Amino acid sequence: MAKKDSYTAYLKEQFGELIDQLDITELQKQFLKSRWLDQLIWLEKKSGQTQKQYYRLRLVTIIGGVIIPAMVSLNVQQGRIKEFLFWGTFGLAQVVAISAAIEEFFHYGDKWTQYRKTAETLKTEGWQFFQLSGPYKDAKSHGSAYRSFASRVEQAIQEDVSAITEVVQDKQTDEEKEKLYEMASSIGAQYQPTPRPSPGAPLPPPPRPREVAAAPPAPATEPTVPRYGDDLAADADTDFPPAAPITSSPPRRVPRNQEEPDTSDLESLNIDESKPPGAPITSRWE
Repeated sequence: MAKKDSYTAYLKEQFGELIDQLDITELQKQFLKSRWLDQLIWLEKKSGQTQKQYYRLRLVTIIGGVIIPAMVSLNVQQGRIKEFLFWGTFGLAQVVAISAAIEEFFHYGDKWTQYRKTAETLKTEGWQFFQLSGPYKDAKSHGSAYRSFASRVEQAIQEDVSAITEVVQDKQTDEEKEKLYEMASSIGAQYQPTPRPSPGAPLPPPPRPREVAAAPPAPATEPTVPRYGDDLAADADTDFPPAAPITSSPPRRVPRNQEEPDTSDLESLNIDESKPPGAPITSRWE
């Protein structure tokens, strides 16, 4: 930590002297020290801090992940040593899980790389501005290149802030996607649809028919429902004549001109057969 502080103090002293020697106004020099130099020193500190945190947590996770399987594989039967190994393995597993969770939550690795990238970008811009090289090679003095330098510094700082924000949001989005994927996988494991064959691929064999146990045969018993015609046989001794058989052809009708007249009522009439045909019929009361 003291070494890092000495390095930032060296940068502040060195760049401060260079800024004082530039041919720019006092206000512009103050802007350079308050904005560019101060931001550069802050990024150097944050880069060193996040790097140390990232290395510590990663080393704990890696070393613990190697030691835990070795401790589990030990087959110790003594009671005291066995209990010690059990609780030691349990505690080390918790430390590894906590260190991995902390690193995943704070994103020390991603922040370290982003801070280091922005710090090196500001250093490059500063040296190019001091030497009037790179994008400032056409400038005749530091005063004429100051506006372009200030604009590029602000753009680099804005990109750094946007990148850090996107890193946190992307990590949170990835975690939510993983949780949703695990949930969907657990639900989808219960329902396994038949995969659709690709064009040109041979069709899968048909599924085997499911074996169904045959039903036992019904016992042979006499039917209890009376059969058709039994009721007619029971009424055969009645006084009614048997019904005529039903045929497919309708009964024949005798033509009207061939019907025999009914002469049952003619006997009661007093008809004189001696009268010629066409004569008027006299009444029986005459």
